[in-house]
Amino acid sequence: MLKLFGIKNCNTVKKAIDWMNISNISFEFMDVKKDSLNVDILNGWVQNMPVNYSWESLVNKSGMTWRKLDDDQKKGADNLEGALALILEKPSVMKRPVIADGKKILTIGFNEIIFEEKFL
Repeated sequence: MLKLFGIKNCNTVKKAIDWMNISNISFEFMDVKKDSLNVDILNGWVQNMPVNYSWESLVNKSGMTWRKLDDDQKKGADNLEGALALILEKPSVMKRPVIADGKKILTIGFNEIIFEEKFL
């Protein structure tokens, strides 16, 4: 079963959930603020990413959480290990939603055109 990783009150996650429900796509919601993320999941994603994504795609540098970080925290996230540690420490810095099938990421973020291509 597909897993949709996100935060319940995130508008982008809400749009993705609504789209998935309207399109009758089965999925399990995983709230990243409620300990559903761990280093094994993140490493699995990084090792099984589609070619159009990179580990940098997991960090939302346009979000409020990123903007509130100090310069040292931002600098620490400029490599894979630091970025994953930051996501585990502050899950809301992760670009949302991440939809995964097992360890393989299918999409990051919400784009209706990409969702149609991937899921319909």
